[in-house]
Amino acid sequence: MSLPTVFRVFMATKARYYNIEGTIRNGFKLSRDYETLDFNFIKLGDEGVKAFAKSRSVKQLKRLTLSNNKLTAEGAQALAESSNLPMLESLKMYRNKIGDEGIKALAESDKFPKLKSLRLALNGIGPQGARSIATSKNFSGLTGLVLAENKLGDEGIKHLSAATSLTHLEILDLRKNGITDKGVIALSKSSNFPNLQVIELSDNHLTDMGKNTLSGFLIQNLVRKRTKETEEGMVCDLSNLGIGDLECGFIAKYDGFDNLTQLYLELNKITAEGMRELAHSKNVMNLRLLSLDRNKIGDEGIRYIVESEKLQNLAHLMVEYNEITDEGLQAIATSELMTNLLRLYIEGNPYTDDGFAMLAESEYLQQLEYPEFVREEAIEEVDEAVEEFEDVEIEDVDEEEDLGDDEDLTKQVIR
Repeated sequence: MSLPTVFRVFMATKARYYNIEGTIRNGFKLSRDYETLDFNFIKLGDEGVKAFAKSRSVKQLKRLTLSNNKLTAEGAQALAESSNLPMLESLKMYRNKIGDEGIKALAESDKFPKLKSLRLALNGIGPQGARSIATSKNFSGLTGLVLAENKLGDEGIKHLSAATSLTHLEILDLRKNGITDKGVIALSKSSNFPNLQVIELSDNHLTDMGKNTLSGFLIQNLVRKRTKETEEGMVCDLSNLGIGDLECGFIAKYDGFDNLTQLYLELNKITAEGMRELAHSKNVMNLRLLSLDRNKIGDEGIRYIVESEKLQNLAHLMVEYNEITDEGLQAIATSELMTNLLRLYIEGNPYTDDGFAMLAESEYLQQLEYPEFVREEAIEEVDEAVEEFEDVEIEDVDEEEDLGDDEDLTKQVIR
């Protein structure tokens, strides 16, 4: 190679290096910090990423987006070999072509010790790529993994199910991967994902059986994660999770509740059917508090609660905004099993004063502290007290004698 040719190659490489440094500087300006770079649609290509990986300007980088950059396994290999990304926590590489070889390079790299989120949708990753992820010890810190719109299939999800180092994973996105019920069943039998709370499997080939299996797997994980032991027993909070009747069925059958005393289910999608499942469950026999605010259990759901012998230890019942009418309040008022009830929250329901009066007149709700009622017994006691007061004879007081006492008192004070 002649000297002019060598010089041109050197200058081209140097220009490309300075170009990537300029791109990095501009990226930092846009992000307004030195921890985030979004190179979406920049189209760096493998050569640009190779230059990027050699830059010392990115040592503080925590979040990197390289989506739509025409990257192949070669670009992924360059990132995997870089020593300049020790702080990286999030790597997003949607719509590239790194394939199984690219994910293998990333999985075998120990250069990302703080990586928590890896998003690789639309990258042509198949079962062997899933296997590389599953067997990697370098992804043990991941809490989020996105592999949507790849080619994993049931074989790929079976590999993931066998992973022993993804125990911190909370979110797994596997949309559009050609997965069937077989893959979901394999995943549901795995005990390797104790913290998994969200699995996205839409646009796959699942039947109702597969969807139900998935729901059961998730709800059990959620229950384990959101249940804590206290001195008074187990407390489980499943509020605002989009839980419906199907999930209630799994909660009712969950075998990990040794002494459940408080259950919070407010802000969900539970109807009377879900209440029927819970009311017949052995898991609620020690329940002292049940919170169901802002669901749709209605009068039928209330009847399941107050007619259940397994719920007769309830002391606190919250059913605000649940479409409960006078009929539901009547069911509460006439239930012989609700004698332990101390506090009842019913605001936001379409009942009338007549329904409220039934609660006040109930012979079974004598211990109720809230809501407060003016009971007939209290009214009778007040009337009797007024009558007794009216019957008392008030003796006439000698005005002169009384005045004299006042004068003596005044003199004592002056002295």
